[in-house]
Amino acid sequence: MWRTLGQESTIERLSHSIAEGTTHHAYLVLGPKNVGKRTLAIDLACALNCESADAPCGVCRACSRILEGKHADILSIALDAGAAEEVEGDEESRKRRTRILTEQIGDLQRASTLPPYEGRFKILLVDHADRMTNEAANRILKTLEEPPPHVVWMLLAEAEGRMLETVVSRCQRVDVHTMPVPELERHLAQVVGVQADQARLVARVSRGRTGWALQAISDATLMADRASKTESVIQLISMTYAARFDLSREMETQYRRDADSVVEALDQWTTWWRDLLLVKTGCAESVVNVDYVNDINQQAQRLSLEQVREYIGKLNEARQDLDLNVIPRLVFDSLVYTMPRIAKPAGDSAVPISVLPNTSETQ
Repeated sequence: MWRTLGQESTIERLSHSIAEGTTHHAYLVLGPKNVGKRTLAIDLACALNCESADAPCGVCRACSRILEGKHADILSIALDAGAAEEVEGDEESRKRRTRILTEQIGDLQRASTLPPYEGRFKILLVDHADRMTNEAANRILKTLEEPPPHVVWMLLAEAEGRMLETVVSRCQRVDVHTMPVPELERHLAQVVGVQADQARLVARVSRGRTGWALQAISDATLMADRASKTESVIQLISMTYAARFDLSREMETQYRRDADSVVEALDQWTTWWRDLLLVKTGCAESVVNVDYVNDINQQAQRLSLEQVREYIGKLNEARQDLDLNVIPRLVFDSLVYTMPRIAKPAGDSAVPISVLPNTSETQ
């Protein structure tokens, strides 16, 4: 009972290796955020320890305990979202975070020396493995070079390029791809039982990320938060430059507190500007924000194709700069300054809302 959607070839390959007894001692599970990497890793852990001939069955004692998070041989850590970020001029904070990350890996490393307690394999799962510091990565490398028997490491990551090549080379790569949007829409409507209009919207907004789509169906706050971010992006283009630079300061503060929340906001900006590009190039049927098509059309009419393309390039550069630890304030100042501006219609006194989550909720 593999729960991961849209990964048939990957699941077939993993099932074959388990049946043949040729499982690898370490897997690098790669894919976008909320695409289903952790679900696939847990399914693989079930398959390796399943007591049924048809693994993973999902109902035997081993599978049940793993799915409930109670199995003694399934150990995992999720690296702190901001733990790998270095604070400019704060060497002590950097050293503290480096120590925490190294200690987390050390805990798993020590656990790997012990035999399984209640299953056939001990599974050591590291979420956000691409956020490991070099010190932490080098520590895990020692274990990967001389793997103990009956231990399987699973490293979950979004970007292979952020990881040490020596770590990557010692893992078997497992790619988890986004699902084609029409296929995901059909699944939501026909299997999950979602109304057709909602299935279409959620599938588009998820951009094929099955994990996000299924969570959005069960948790209405995700779609509400997405709507709030989208409406703020609509207003952003009309903000004065003074207000934009105030926003840049807010983003810098929030980035140091919770980098993921700012990155998600920038993803929303990028999605919006790509929708503008689709409209400008005659591909409106492919826009993501289908429930805001009127706003997209209005802004697209007032922007040139060159302006839209150039700003998408700026957004891509900003993400790369943040990955390279460029000073966040410089990145955000550049983004708000270079964004084309559309003046508000006369008499429109709407006050732009924040493009970031309420900070009290993200601490």
